[in-house]
Amino acid sequence: MVTTPAPTWWEQQHALLCELAQDGSEAWADAGPPFSDALLQLLTEVEDAFAQTGTDTPAWEDPHLSAGGELRDSREEEYSRCLDPGKYRIFWTRAEAWTRVLTARGWADVDVDDGAGIVWAVKPYVDRYRTTVLRPRRPGAQPLVLARTSPDEATGSGDLTGPDALIMGLVVGVGEPPVPVSTTPDCGCDACDSGSRDLLEELDCLILSIVDGSFEAVLAPGWSSHRTSFCAGGGSGDEDAHLDVTVTAQPWAEGWTPRPLCPAIDPDDSAPPARRERGSL
Repeated sequence: MVTTPAPTWWEQQHALLCELAQDGSEAWADAGPPFSDALLQLLTEVEDAFAQTGTDTPAWEDPHLSAGGELRDSREEEYSRCLDPGKYRIFWTRAEAWTRVLTARGWADVDVDDGAGIVWAVKPYVDRYRTTVLRPRRPGAQPLVLARTSPDEATGSGDLTGPDALIMGLVVGVGEPPVPVSTTPDCGCDACDSGSRDLLEELDCLILSIVDGSFEAVLAPGWSSHRTSFCAGGGSGDEDAHLDVTVTAQPWAEGWTPRPLCPAIDPDDSAPPARRERGSL
């Protein structure tokens, strides 16, 4: 019996965008165009590389999903605990897959640091250890920083309540000095776990957007925002009165057409912190 592999997140999204483009409805005019062949090929290469880098970091399903496809509520005991902290190493191996592809294409040079030598525009709220810096060769393109949030040899913490709890997460930064734009997972407890597919899609979308040239981050006193072709978000930020940083990505490859950005979040509409997915009404 031959099992058909489940479609990747980008195959599903590309199919939806193609369907919306054919439909022509004005209600979905901001959904964005279908993915280009070049973008699909890039993601396929990352998936192929991940088949090698991720051999020891298997995917997992949403633990709240029953065999019948029904979602259950999180249990009280699932909060502030992680029964399998090592599973989050999958972020490291996915980042390694991206690194292999981007350097193999000749788009970037790579440096690896222990984390202490990286000066950030705004200090991330988690400790950083092994840090990979990808510097694109194309003038104007922004560097990509991938920082692990625990030592390579760590086993992780099952109890997440203490200040010294370790999660095998990843901080993504962009620019030089880098601006931290994502820490994945944002929690790490079993209650918030929705499975590896959602988490890897979030990481892929962010890295892809930086490489594609469809990313913008803004930091100002009390305000931070970012937007890609997939979503836009904004909310309260560092209160430093001297903070004034805007990072705008450019494509890493010559002749590459970036995807259109989502509309920016208006600071006046940002309480509570806002997030808008591409195509939402």
